[in-house]
Amino acid sequence: MEKTFLVDASIVSVFDSLDANKAYLGDVLAGQVIEDETFRFRPYEQIVTSIIVSKSFVDNRMEVITHNGNCYSIGDEPKLFKITTDELAVIRFGQYSPETILALRKQPQ
Repeated sequence: MEKTFLVDASIVSVFDSLDANKAYLGDVLAGQVIEDETFRFRPYEQIVTSIIVSKSFVDNRMEVITHNGNCYSIGDEPKLFKITTDELAVIRFGQYSPETILALRKQPQ
C-alpha cells in the first residue's frame, strides 16, 4: 500500500462543541508531509485527513488508516488535541496548526 509520511503529526479528537454536553465525532490526523508515495501532496504541505479507522505499529512507525482508505506513516509520537468542528474547518483550510488553535482559544476575546 502506498503511504504518505508525516512529521509534526497530531491526532485530533473532534467534538461538536466544548461544553459539558459535547458529542465526540471522531479522530483525524494532522501533520506536515515529508514524502508522499501517492503523489497527492507536495512536500511540507500541511494536511488533515478523514476520520481515522485504525492505528498500528510497523517497523517502529505508527501507521494510520483513514475512512477514505489512505495510509499515513508517522515516525514520532503524535501529539493529542481536542477541538471543535469549527476549529477543524480552520485547520483544514491550512491556516493554523492544532497548537495554534489552542493558543488562540486561550486568548481573551
